[in-house]
Amino acid sequence: MTEYFVKLRYYPGDALEEIKERDLRSLARKYGIQISYEKTENRQMKEGLLMESTLDKRIEDITQEVITVSGDREGKFSDCIRALYKKYRCPRTAYSLLGSNEAGEKIAKGLMNIYGGW
Repeated sequence: MTEYFVKLRYYPGDALEEIKERDLRSLARKYGIQISYEKTENRQMKEGLLMESTLDKRIEDITQEVITVSGDREGKFSDCIRALYKKYRCPRTAYSLLGSNEAGEKIAKGLMNIYGGW
Protein backbone atom coordinates (compact mmCIF):
# COMPACT_ATOMS: atom_id res chain seq x y z
CA MET A 1 0.00 0.00 0.00
CA THR A 2 1.35 3.42 -0.97
CA GLU A 3 1.77 6.08 1.70
CA TYR A 4 1.17 9.66 0.53
CA PHE A 5 3.00 12.34 2.50
CA VAL A 6 3.34 16.03 1.71
CA LYS A 7 4.55 19.13 3.50
CA LEU A 8 2.88 22.31 2.28
CA ARG A 9 5.11 25.22 3.26
CA TYR A 10 3.39 28.59 3.37
CA TYR A 11 5.68 31.59 3.77
CA PRO A 12 4.42 35.02 4.95
CA GLY A 13 1.76 36.29 2.57
CA ASP A 14 1.21 32.95 0.82
CA ALA A 15 -2.05 31.78 2.43
CA LEU A 16 -5.25 33.59 1.46
CA GLU A 17 -6.49 33.50 5.04
CA GLU A 18 -5.21 32.62 8.49
CA ILE A 19 -4.47 28.92 8.84
CA LYS A 20 -6.47 27.58 11.79
CA GLU A 21 -5.84 24.27 13.49
CA ARG A 22 -9.57 23.66 14.04
CA ASP A 23 -10.13 23.92 10.26
CA LEU A 24 -7.32 21.42 9.67
CA ARG A 25 -8.79 19.01 12.24
CA SER A 26 -12.13 19.26 10.48
CA LEU A 27 -10.54 18.42 7.12
CA ALA A 28 -8.65 15.50 8.67
CA ARG A 29 -11.92 14.04 9.98
CA LYS A 30 -13.77 14.69 6.71
CA TYR A 31 -11.18 12.92 4.55
CA GLY A 32 -9.97 10.33 7.08
CA ILE A 33 -6.32 11.31 6.87
CA GLN A 34 -3.67 12.75 9.17
CA ILE A 35 -2.94 16.48 9.18
CA SER A 36 -0.50 18.28 11.43
CA TYR A 37 0.41 21.96 11.62
CA GLU A 38 3.54 23.79 12.68
CA LYS A 39 4.22 27.52 12.71
CA THR A 40 7.73 28.99 12.87
CA GLU A 41 8.15 32.73 13.44
CA ASN A 42 11.65 34.22 13.32
CA ARG A 43 11.03 37.70 11.93
CA GLN A 44 12.08 40.71 13.99
CA MET A 45 11.15 44.37 13.90
CA LYS A 46 14.08 46.43 12.54
CA GLU A 47 13.77 50.10 11.72
CA GLY A 48 9.99 49.84 11.68
CA LEU A 49 9.96 46.86 9.30
CA LEU A 50 9.33 43.19 10.05
CA MET A 51 12.45 41.48 8.68
CA GLU A 52 14.33 38.19 8.72
CA SER A 53 17.79 37.17 7.57
CA THR A 54 17.40 33.80 5.85
CA LEU A 55 20.73 33.20 4.09
CA ASP A 56 22.37 31.38 7.00
CA LYS A 57 19.33 29.36 8.16
CA ARG A 58 18.01 25.90 7.48
CA ILE A 59 14.69 25.99 5.63
CA GLU A 60 12.95 24.55 8.71
CA ASP A 61 14.03 27.60 10.74
CA ILE A 62 12.68 30.25 8.37
CA THR A 63 9.35 31.92 9.18
CA GLN A 64 6.63 29.71 7.72
CA GLU A 65 3.54 27.67 8.38
CA VAL A 66 3.74 23.97 7.48
CA ILE A 67 0.72 21.77 6.93
CA THR A 68 1.72 18.10 6.82
CA VAL A 69 -0.77 15.74 5.20
CA SER A 70 -0.45 11.96 5.11
CA GLY A 71 -2.66 9.05 4.21
CA ASP A 72 -2.79 5.78 2.34
CA ARG A 73 -5.83 6.38 0.10
CA GLU A 74 -4.97 8.37 -3.00
CA GLY A 75 -8.48 9.71 -3.62
CA LYS A 76 -9.00 10.98 -0.08
CA PHE A 77 -5.46 12.42 -0.01
CA SER A 78 -6.05 14.25 -3.32
CA ASP A 79 -9.43 15.57 -2.19
CA CYS A 80 -7.88 16.94 0.99
CA ILE A 81 -5.04 18.67 -0.86
CA ARG A 82 -7.59 20.15 -3.26
CA ALA A 83 -9.64 21.48 -0.30
CA LEU A 84 -6.51 23.01 1.26
CA TYR A 85 -5.61 24.73 -2.01
CA LYS A 86 -9.12 26.11 -2.39
CA LYS A 87 -9.12 27.46 1.17
CA TYR A 88 -5.57 28.76 1.54
CA ARG A 89 -4.22 28.78 -2.04
CA CYS A 90 -1.33 26.68 -3.31
CA PRO A 91 2.02 27.30 -1.66
CA ARG A 92 3.98 29.60 -3.98
CA THR A 93 7.74 28.94 -3.88
CA ALA A 94 10.06 26.34 -5.34
CA TYR A 95 10.64 25.04 -1.79
CA SER A 96 6.94 24.66 -0.97
CA LEU A 97 6.94 20.86 -0.97
CA LEU A 98 10.40 20.22 0.50
CA GLY A 99 10.23 17.23 2.85
CA SER A 100 7.45 15.43 0.96
CA ASN A 101 7.70 11.88 -0.33
CA GLU A 102 7.60 11.24 -4.09
CA ALA A 103 4.01 9.95 -4.17
CA GLY A 104 2.65 12.89 -2.16
CA GLU A 105 4.66 15.47 -4.07
CA LYS A 106 3.42 14.14 -7.40
CA ILE A 107 -0.21 14.62 -6.37
CA ALA A 108 0.40 18.03 -4.76
CA LYS A 109 2.27 19.33 -7.84
CA GLY A 110 -0.36 18.00 -10.22
CA LEU A 111 -3.08 19.80 -8.29
CA MET A 112 -0.98 22.99 -8.23
CA ASN A 113 -1.13 23.06 -12.01
CA ILE A 114 -4.93 22.92 -11.81
CA TYR A 115 -5.42 25.31 -8.88
CA GLY A 116 -2.93 28.00 -9.87
CA GLY A 117 0.18 27.35 -7.81
CA TRP A 118 2.86 27.28 -10.49
